[in-house]
Amino acid sequence: MPTQQSSPAATAREILAAASLSVIDGTPPEGARGYQVREEPDGTVMILPVLDGRTGAYAGASFRACAQDEWQVMNRTVRDVITAEGWERTGNTWDGDVFRAPAGPLHPLVKETVHVLERDGRPDYARFDVSLLDSGAVKVDVVGGYMSRPLSLSSVAKPALYAAGFDVDTVHEDDGTGRRDWHTAHHLVVRPPVERREEWALAHTVRRLLQARHRNVDWEVHMVPAEPSDLPAGAAPDAHRGGLLFQFSGHAVHHAWAFDFTLRDAGYAFEPSRHKWWHHTRILRPVPAAQ
Repeated sequence: MPTQQSSPAATAREILAAASLSVIDGTPPEGARGYQVREEPDGTVMILPVLDGRTGAYAGASFRACAQDEWQVMNRTVRDVITAEGWERTGNTWDGDVFRAPAGPLHPLVKETVHVLERDGRPDYARFDVSLLDSGAVKVDVVGGYMSRPLSLSSVAKPALYAAGFDVDTVHEDDGTGRRDWHTAHHLVVRPPVERREEWALAHTVRRLLQARHRNVDWEVHMVPAEPSDLPAGAAPDAHRGGLLFQFSGHAVHHAWAFDFTLRDAGYAFEPSRHKWWHHTRILRPVPAAQ
């Protein structure tokens, strides 16, 4: 576990090592694959993916097919690992992402909320303050970024939190006159899911897979743990367990069946749902490993 006395760069190296991600010091040898950690003067840490022994913008992309996609997957992987420890992503560059360690220990619910916002939100657009309320819920507010407070919450924070299974309430605060409108300051009160955690984790894994293999995969892909009412009539009582209700109606970039081959090739299977009038709404689950 990282120690309180460690420098930010040393702590980042420990986090990567604990996640079995290779850390490369010095000049990367030819063909090396891993990550370099560089501490910046302001105390932040830049983590640079090393691919084919190179760092920099989409390392190796001009030398080998699919290298750019591999670099992006590596960069997203390290983002998931670092933000899971409550680190804030303060910037993204052609070389890699920049992170700042939390000022002190974080409550587990705060850490999980920070992780979702940093992992799936867009730090270029907004920066969030996350704090624990006396009720046991978590408060999310906007403290910076390019977009206004309401827009940042609705287009950045809400989709990321909903996709991770959080209960989300928008809280409006009036100015004493009773007025509550678009321009009124407000924040989110959120609660992480307490059930079906494995299915919510599966939804994240599937979304990451689609984002790694396809361009412009946004929040139009909807996945929630399947319920008994989603399965066809006559299904076994617990048949919904381990499955996702997968919905994607298609848009200008992708048609409704655009992701089927990718998911089946990765070991997932589609099953019919009870929603026959929505042909693109199906049950998705991993194919059991052969015995």
